[in-house]
Amino acid sequence: MVAIPVPDNYGLVIGVALGAIPLLGFVHGGVTTSIRKEAKVPYPHSYASVEQCQENVSPSPSLQFITLSLDINLLFLSLFQAKAEQFNCAQRAHSNFLENSSQTMLCTLVAGLKYPELAAGIGSVWVLSRVMFLYGYVYSGQAQGKGRFNKGGPVFWLAQGALWGLAVFGVGKDLVSL
Repeated sequence: MVAIPVPDNYGLVIGVALGAIPLLGFVHGGVTTSIRKEAKVPYPHSYASVEQCQENVSPSPSLQFITLSLDINLLFLSLFQAKAEQFNCAQRAHSNFLENSSQTMLCTLVAGLKYPELAAGIGSVWVLSRVMFLYGYVYSGQAQGKGRFNKGGPVFWLAQGALWGLAVFGVGKDLVSL
């Protein structure tokens, strides 16, 4: 039997991989469910149709300030956002999270066996970047969820790649005997 030593400070890794990442999954689900109700997209439909996106328009909660110098078209676009399109953005952000979270949790847990502080730190960056990705995708008001590219949202790809590299080349190579 192979014994794998766990570092004393591995609790940080557990906190990120099995605490923060699943908690963010619940947040994604809550956001998606609340917007589903506003968008009137019934179960079991995963996404709103194009027609629903075009007709289901209501005041946007993300509007904070209006200045009188805005063009009337920009004013209309900032005041109203298709709830169905916002639901589609939330659903896609949630799906993207689910597509990436399991491998990120695994890579964080494995990388943490050799580099616990580094793995926990990079995992935390991944979580914060995913929060920015969710916020930008759903609440920026930009068409087609383009706000997901703002304010550090895509940084999660770099963090995820770093965790993969640490797990494969930092820990995995030590376990391979040729």
